Amino acid sequence: MAWSTRELAELAGTTVNTIRHYHRLGLLDEPERRANGYKQYEVQHLVVLLRIRRLVELGVPLSRIGAITSGGAPAPEVLRQVDADLAAEVERLRRARSDIATLPRSAYDRLFSRSS
Repeated sequence: MAWSTRELAELAGTTVNTIRHYHRLGLLDEPERRANGYKQYEVQHLVVLLRIRRLVELGVPLSRIGAITSGGAPAPEVLRQVDADLAAEVERLRRARSDIATLPRSAYDRLFSRSS
């Protein structure tokens, strides 16, 4: 089975421009071309593209995906670092929510402590 760039994009739920971007970054190998010059994507291209898309959804930066998919760095190490980054972001957001929740109470307390 062979697909055009547009067909591959539709199968993966992405855009042709995204596929081209992944080619430029070296995340997705260029496929062979047909006699007419059109790219001819195979199943392995779809698998790699879906893997890239999933890692992006998980919050892995494109700069780290190359290391995971190319074998340049151990995938578990990269994923552990991304997990640590996400945990730090969750904690930062939790603190921000907690601080925001105290704002109305503080404003209320200041307002009524002055009038007493």
